[in-house]
Amino acid sequence: MDELTRARYEEWKRNRIRKRVIIPGIGALCVLISLILVVVFRIINVEGIEESSIEESTVLKSIIKVEYEHEYVLIEDHPIVYLFNSHPHEMIGSTYDNQFVGDMSIVELTHILANFLEFHGIATLIEDRCVDARLRENNWEFYMSYYAARYYLVDAMQRYPNMEFFVDLHRDGIPHEYATVEINGANYARILFVIGTDNPYYEASREVARQLDEMLEERKPGISRSIFYSGDSPGRDGVYSQDLSPMVQLIEIGTITSTVEEVSRSVEILAEVLAEYILSLNGE
Repeated sequence: MDELTRARYEEWKRNRIRKRVIIPGIGALCVLISLILVVVFRIINVEGIEESSIEESTVLKSIIKVEYEHEYVLIEDHPIVYLFNSHPHEMIGSTYDNQFVGDMSIVELTHILANFLEFHGIATLIEDRCVDARLRENNWEFYMSYYAARYYLVDAMQRYPNMEFFVDLHRDGIPHEYATVEINGANYARILFVIGTDNPYYEASREVARQLDEMLEERKPGISRSIFYSGDSPGRDGVYSQDLSPMVQLIEIGTITSTVEEVSRSVEILAEVLAEYILSLNGE
C-alpha cells in the first residue's frame, strides 16, 4: 500500500474510532452527569417536591433532545451506502499460484472506498460480520458465500430501511493486461459490473449498472469493462441478491495481480461516480 493510500486508510480508522467510541463516550458521560445533578437537585429540595419534579422533567427532556440530536449526526446511525464482501479472502497484489496472499485484501480496499465516499458526504456502513463464519455455522460450501452474505445484507436493510445503495466489492481473476488501463500516464484497475440474469428483476439492476458504467467512462475512458451478465451455473450464483433491490450492485475491480496503486486510483473514481449517482436520486 503506498503512503498516500495508507495515510487515507489510517485517517479513516481514526475518524471511525472517534465517531464510534470517543463521541458516544462523551455523550454518555454528559448524560450521567446530568442525571446525577437531577438527583442532587431533588435531595437538596426535598421540601419542594413538586417544583423539583417539574425541574427534573425539564432536564430529562433536554437530555433526550440532546441525545437525539447527537445520535442523528453519527454516520453509523444513518448510513446511505452498505459495503460488503461476499469473498473477503480475495487479495490484490498476488500471484496466480498464491492468490490468497498479497499486498491488500478486498476488505481493506472496501474501507478505502468508504473513506472516499465519506469524503464526498456519503455515509457508509461496512459489514464487519464474516461470511466465512456464516458458512461454518451452517456447514455450507464456498459456492454458497453469496447466500451467506445475503443473510447480513437483509439484516442491514431491515435495520436501516432508508439506506439507498449496496455494493458487494470483489476483485476479478482475469489476466493482468485485460484488467488494467493506462490513462494520462497512470495505470488504473478496470471496473466491471456483474448482473445476475436469474434475478427476475434484472433489467432494473442492469439499468443502474449501465448508468454507472457511462458515468465512469465519461470521467476515465477505458476504465470500465462494462457489464457482465451471469446466470446460475457451477461456481456462479446468478442472482447475487439483486432481487432485493436494483441498487444492489456487484462490482469487480482489477485482478489478482493488480497493484495497490492501480486499484486505489480506480476506487477513488468509483467513489466519485457513486456519490454523484446517489445524490442524483435525491435531486441534489
